[in-house]
Amino acid sequence: MTVYHWHHIIPKHAGGTDDPSNLIKLSVEDHAAAHKGLYEKYGRWQDRIAWHFLSNQITSAEAIKQAQREGNMGPRSGRRLEATLENAKKGNMIWTGQKHREETKKQISEKNKEYWGNIKERPWQRFSKFLIDNKEYNGFESVTKEFGISRQTVYNRCNSDKWPNWIRCE
Repeated sequence: MTVYHWHHIIPKHAGGTDDPSNLIKLSVEDHAAAHKGLYEKYGRWQDRIAWHFLSNQITSAEAIKQAQREGNMGPRSGRRLEATLENAKKGNMIWTGQKHREETKKQISEKNKEYWGNIKERPWQRFSKFLIDNKEYNGFESVTKEFGISRQTVYNRCNSDKWPNWIRCE
């Protein structure tokens, strides 16, 4: 028994409609061949995926994965750009107003202490040099020990107009 599909003469991804004048009944093999021909003529990825799926070269799951990947590639403009921005806002809003439980805060704190406790010098500290009152210091540690201040204070002084003699050199 032959299975038939309705094929859009002008595919929907190319602006075609569901109007009966745009539909033709084809066997699965002919449907695959039609999309192969459209792909060879116009080079649209949608036709390539349809051709590969209809000819059993890829599974339904692989076709969906490829279509999602292809659909997300390339420049975004117009409605596609708007949709991307809307989705980004929605993704960020999910955590708005949410608070961590005390147990979760404690776990985060412990993990941060464990992680950062094993790193003696952070890269941004190790490679930073400071020129303070015409004297050179290597790393935050040497400055914090010399002046008895916190790293944040060193950072703030280097970025403040009130401390012109505090300069961070990269």
